[in-house]
Amino acid sequence: MVNDTNPFVIPSGLKESKKGKLNRVGSVEISDSFLAGGSPSLWLGGIISGAKSSFFFLAVILLFLLLGSRLFYLQIIKGDYYRQLAEGNRTRLEYLPAARGIIFDQFGKPLVANQPTFSLIAYPQELKKEQYRSVAGSLNELDSEQLLTLAQAYSQESYFPVVLGEDLDYEQAIALMVKLNDFSGFKIEVDAKRRYLFDNALAHILGYTSRITQGEKDKYLQQGYLLTERVGRSGLEESYQSVLRGALGRKRIEVDSLGREQKVIAQEDPLAGHNIILNIDSGLQERIVEVLNSRIKGQAGAVVALDPRSGKVRALVSWPLFDHNAFSQGLSSAAYQSIVADPLNPLFNRAISGEYPPGSTIKLVLGAAALEEGLITKYSQILSLGGIWYDKWFFPDWKAGGHGYANIIKALAESVNTYFYYLALEEFDGHYGLGLDKMLSYFRAFGLAESAGINLSNESGGFLPSREWKQEAKGEVWYPGDTLHLAIGQGDILVTPLQIANFTAAVANGGVLYKPELVGEIIDPATDKVQKVESEILNKDMVKPEYLEIIKEGMRAAVTSGSARGVYYLSIPLAGKTGTAQAGGDKNSHAWFTSFGPYSDPQLVLTVLVEYGGEGSEAAAPIARDIWQWYAENRM
Repeated sequence: MVNDTNPFVIPSGLKESKKGKLNRVGSVEISDSFLAGGSPSLWLGGIISGAKSSFFFLAVILLFLLLGSRLFYLQIIKGDYYRQLAEGNRTRLEYLPAARGIIFDQFGKPLVANQPTFSLIAYPQELKKEQYRSVAGSLNELDSEQLLTLAQAYSQESYFPVVLGEDLDYEQAIALMVKLNDFSGFKIEVDAKRRYLFDNALAHILGYTSRITQGEKDKYLQQGYLLTERVGRSGLEESYQSVLRGALGRKRIEVDSLGREQKVIAQEDPLAGHNIILNIDSGLQERIVEVLNSRIKGQAGAVVALDPRSGKVRALVSWPLFDHNAFSQGLSSAAYQSIVADPLNPLFNRAISGEYPPGSTIKLVLGAAALEEGLITKYSQILSLGGIWYDKWFFPDWKAGGHGYANIIKALAESVNTYFYYLALEEFDGHYGLGLDKMLSYFRAFGLAESAGINLSNESGGFLPSREWKQEAKGEVWYPGDTLHLAIGQGDILVTPLQIANFTAAVANGGVLYKPELVGEIIDPATDKVQKVESEILNKDMVKPEYLEIIKEGMRAAVTSGSARGVYYLSIPLAGKTGTAQAGGDKNSHAWFTSFGPYSDPQLVLTVLVEYGGEGSEAAAPIARDIWQWYAENRM
């Protein structure tokens, strides 16, 4: 009898077909023994074979092992890596630019300023190519391909920000800020570039700054720089780059999916660069520029002013000047090529790198050496009849017929060549002189043939010829005539305007050769700690002070009655020496005038060079006169 209410009763009319389906064949009551597994004919194993079930369970176990091992690899072995990667996508480390140190003159007047400017900064690792066309539309000077090329050039440093556009005006910056809100990898940043406050008067001293170029990126990255920074290119900006730069700040920020800042997680403020106080008198520097501009337009030259008591550089001008503001602001290729093509080469610093024969200015050292060696006294006289004959060669005085009898005072005042010819040769016509070796020894003692160590790059050391050099370079022996030419500052000898000023200072101060020093103090703006730059002595006691007093008398006589009479009528008593140095060929001679004042208490040395200017008394001395007049009225 069928129990219709029992759910475990199968109608007896059902039976299993070959395809596993049940056919109705009646009702059969399932016993308790079946539920306990006692009826093997209806167990699942009867439906799925044992081999298939084993394979199924093995596959499940292998799947779980595979998933487990992958989870172990990702979470345990590579966990830190992916955690940092995820953190890097969520956060960004940004560097904060440091204010570049300010440079002042000796009176505390600022010579430079940091001018804020807008720049387009990119983070290459976040950039997408399709964004460039839209961004480039807001930059007049760059198209999308240029932007892409520029960014790709820095791909190896993709985690460092790079500059894609700079000197943006306010409207450009605002337009880009709005547009970049929907892009990743771009940022408008306000940084600072140098502005020089004295036009070009200090161009060769200060130099300029500019961005790090692609060719320099490896060098500067190794030194911890960002590719967006500006660095010194010449002058003190280059020499004191590490002092002026300061220290970058850092900021860890949280960003959204487009790289936009959401909040600051941590921040370390930047440290401003150190300020520098120069020994330069900016008023004197400007006056020198004004005088050169009025007197030697279309020519080149240099002026150096030193304090003989310490070696401090009060002014240093190379003429012509160049526009260092243009270089700092960003110079076009055409403008740069125009400067480079200028035959006067305004980028060349003649004051420290120009090398010229010294002409008669060298007689100051030669006369001091002869006094020190006891070869002459203040009163020793030599007769000048217009020059001397040595063998078959004639070596003239500049004055036809000669100067008559002359002692060292008159010889310096009138620049008597004959007097110094006799001092040069070891023995001539019954007179004994220095000879080549001693001459060269004293020239070196007064700072020739090596750089003085000023705080600027590319200083030249000049050149002193010798027997060995001539034999090697020219294949010739050294002749007595070479020594005679050397005695009056002609021939192969070369000096710089700075060297002439420096040995003039040693004469003026009684025999101390100082290192010329542009920088007086370095100040840490964070602590106000002042580092004073002390005067450094290069040499001293080359000649006894009493002999240098005689040389100074000769220089004073040059002003009162000799070749430098053009600077006599000033309110400040001066001592000086003119020089005319042959340039070779049919070119005019180089004109020199070196001087100090006041005569009884020297406070300033002033040396003037005019390239191819002609006579020192006619081209260089008038320039010095105008400068000394201003100095007497404004600094004495």
